[in-house]
Amino acid sequence: NKKIFKNFFYYILNFFSLKNLLTKKNKINYSNDKVINFNSIYNGVWQCLPDNIIDHLNNKNINIVIKFGMNLLKIRDNLSKLSILSFHHGDPAKYRGRPAGFYEILNKEKTIIIIVQRLTNKLDAGTILAFGESKIINYSYKKTAINFYSNSKFLLSKAIDNLIEKKELNIKKDGKIYTLPNNLTVLRFILSTFINLNKKIFYGLFFEKKWKVAISKNKLTFNGDEIISSHNLNEVPIDKKYTFYADPFFSYDNKSLRLEALNRFNGLGELLEISINNLKEQKLILSKGHNSYPFSFVYKKKEYLLPEVASNSPQYILPINLNYKEKIFIKGLENKRIVDATLIEYQEHWYLFFGYQNNASTVLNLWVSDSPLAKFKPHPKTPIVVSPKNARMAGGILRIKDSLIRFGQNNEGEYGKSLSTLMIDKLTPKDYSEKYIGRVKIDNYNGPHTLNFSVDTNLITFDYYTNKFSFFAGVRRIAGLLNK
Repeated sequence: NKKIFKNFFYYILNFFSLKNLLTKKNKINYSNDKVINFNSIYNGVWQCLPDNIIDHLNNKNINIVIKFGMNLLKIRDNLSKLSILSFHHGDPAKYRGRPAGFYEILNKEKTIIIIVQRLTNKLDAGTILAFGESKIINYSYKKTAINFYSNSKFLLSKAIDNLIEKKELNIKKDGKIYTLPNNLTVLRFILSTFINLNKKIFYGLFFEKKWKVAISKNKLTFNGDEIISSHNLNEVPIDKKYTFYADPFFSYDNKSLRLEALNRFNGLGELLEISINNLKEQKLILSKGHNSYPFSFVYKKKEYLLPEVASNSPQYILPINLNYKEKIFIKGLENKRIVDATLIEYQEHWYLFFGYQNNASTVLNLWVSDSPLAKFKPHPKTPIVVSPKNARMAGGILRIKDSLIRFGQNNEGEYGKSLSTLMIDKLTPKDYSEKYIGRVKIDNYNGPHTLNFSVDTNLITFDYYTNKFSFFAGVRRIAGLLNK
């Protein structure tokens, strides 16, 4: 029974936040599927399935049930043959119970955990079969909820696969059990989000990230958390036409850098090619629309550019020897807008890592082909990451002897403050896995959010930033949005 007076403000908050496009009721038109309506049996706060429903499931040899919409479900003995799967939004090591996401925002967490579990008779303590993370928007409960509901959909098929393969995730499930917040707690929550919203507006109007690019000797060991020294950096001078430089990549001949330069006047990214021997020697190679992340690769001894153009075009490849004139659209993705596309050839297959525009900071996709110019198809494990901590690509994949190292932007807090290092354990047309190594930061600055290596790996190039006050920050942001 609802405690209307005790939780009155929460129910108002729930109506304006958790009631959204992803939680509204939709009529489903079944074709040949059988629909059985039933009234659940109540045992205190727990619900039970009627015996005739359980008998029906057992007689049909059903062995997996997905539970939506019910409350706590009691797993009786005659349900023991069934695997009943359910979503839970919250880290079971810290946040069991409900409501989803509320206490994480109140406690200033940066992410909310999403799991699919096999239910037991202990609240939110079942076998965990799939795991993901979603970014918390500290000024909006509604946006936070839309995030974690949207990202949940990628986990169900992974949970079923793991159930069939008898794989379970080793995650603690002994966290505090939360209940609906009282009115005073909700008022404190609203005040906190209101303050965060005003901070965001003030930053957007008067502050902007001043990105810079530098080259340095490679001293990274890929053994846990690491810090790049800001001393003895060879910093790339920024032409007065641009407000910042970011997303640097080495060319395959090690003679130049390619990077994004943000045009001061229209707020759009342009791509420059810069001589490593003379960093003041800078040439514009791509403009029109917004361009960034100038990843390149070699195929049949020819170098190709794979710039990010998601705001104005589906993804295409540019042969460098043709002066960036010929566009070759990636087959299989002709109608998709993708972000930070990164290719690698490995054991006679080509793998394309990328994000979609709407969720690139949280979801990393993997597609595969026999050639960069042939048709790409989704990898069976895609999406391979659901987490703002490392989903978005942060540079090319590094080969060190027999190892593959992937870099992901860490966007759980402020954008671009650091990146994550991951070791790819398996990369085949049917399987993918990676493990987290640590984070990479730079001292005295924020960043990097892109990191790349020269062909001989002796040098690294990366971007970093400071927050700078400007009366025109908001104007430039609006101009950039209008021109994209």
